[in-house]
Amino acid sequence: MTATDLHWMDASEIAARVRDKTLSPVEVTEACIARIEQRDGELNAFCLPMFDIARDKAKQAEAAQMRGEFWGPLHGVPYAIKDSDDYKGQLTTVGSLPNKGHVATGFSPIIERMERAGAIPLGKTTTPDMAWIGLTYSELHGMTHNPWDKSRNPGGSSGGSAVAVAAGMAPLATGTDGAGSIRIPASFCGIYGLKPSHGRIPLMLPNTNQHTHYGPLTRSVTDAALMMEVCSGPDDRDLYSLECPSPKYLESLDKPLKGMRVGWSADLGFVDKIDPEVLATCEAAAQRFADLGAEVVPADLDLSGSMEIAKRNWQAIMSAIVNHRLGDHLDALDPALVACARGALTQTSGEFLFDKVNAFPIYQRLVGWFEQHDLLLTPAVACLPVTNGRLLPEDYPEHDWDWMEWAPFSSPFNLFHNPAASVPAGLSEAGLPIGLQIVGPRHADALVLQASRAYERVAPWAHQRPPE
Repeated sequence: MTATDLHWMDASEIAARVRDKTLSPVEVTEACIARIEQRDGELNAFCLPMFDIARDKAKQAEAAQMRGEFWGPLHGVPYAIKDSDDYKGQLTTVGSLPNKGHVATGFSPIIERMERAGAIPLGKTTTPDMAWIGLTYSELHGMTHNPWDKSRNPGGSSGGSAVAVAAGMAPLATGTDGAGSIRIPASFCGIYGLKPSHGRIPLMLPNTNQHTHYGPLTRSVTDAALMMEVCSGPDDRDLYSLECPSPKYLESLDKPLKGMRVGWSADLGFVDKIDPEVLATCEAAAQRFADLGAEVVPADLDLSGSMEIAKRNWQAIMSAIVNHRLGDHLDALDPALVACARGALTQTSGEFLFDKVNAFPIYQRLVGWFEQHDLLLTPAVACLPVTNGRLLPEDYPEHDWDWMEWAPFSSPFNLFHNPAASVPAGLSEAGLPIGLQIVGPRHADALVLQASRAYERVAPWAHQRPPE
């Protein structure tokens, strides 16, 4: 087996080979470290390598393996950690200069569960300043580059995690998604990303607007289902974690979609700007669901107003972080982040709550639509990967902060807590990845994974890798 084989091996295969003792945790960990050392200087996916910890834990995992002891379903599988997750004793900067010396005193719940399952931590991945934007760059850690075209951004805010997976540096990575931060980089980097139902994977953030979700970034749907089985479930430290036990995602993964009703929407009733290549690629991908036995129909669904509400909620979240928590450090923050946060200062608490009132009937329309349909398909993002150094694509009006105009398909499902995934739908003429979004009713995470896996079978993407 070559190092290249290990770079692109799925986590589920690594775990199986470790368990049958045909692959050493040390061997696969060293292969990932070598790959990071080879590629990351030009991509900037990792802001904090944790190679000493990885090597030590891999040796322990190998010793346990030789004794026939296995810590869990990810025993010996390397993974990457978004730099908004806490790993005790390591820096958690969230890409922000004011946090450059912050050392975590504990573990985030998702990291606790990955560690308990036997996974090997490779290091922290880059994220933008306070994870505020659908791109990945920061004054603290610099610009992260898309492995498909280094002049382009990988998306964000889980951009470093997406690059690590897409470039063969890690088979698994953690991500967070407050307005598309898993699905945007999954789309831009040509990998799989799942934002589960809100609360499915617990988190330890105030999260007062309940927009932020934890989820996996992987190269295969099976790996995402495996990671969901490891990381899902209630936690008393999270007020909003779902109390019900999580499904066995792997058991239902290969169930057929025959007889399901699937809706395709190019605009959700309000999107008026979309790249023609994105539209054509995603529409063709949506029609592939007919090959799976599903009925594909135009989605008569109007979620007008949802993105504007989500946008104002997002500004309020940023205002809480910037104006109140980091108010003494404004000069050290991304100016676009500060502009976003300042925009919320004119909003009264009554207006904020009135947005919640106005969101309710829009959500009821979505609930009613799902009573007649099983799944919703849309583009994941309205544009191709954005050129590095820009907040918006070249053909969008300039704005001091509003990146959400080019990612209108993601934030409604943060607002309404639906599970939503981005699957690779194809490449543009210039060889840039395009993602299709698969959305399910609240709590139907297993169904979204099942649909993603079915699509993966008829339109596989694993053979499509970024150029070296």
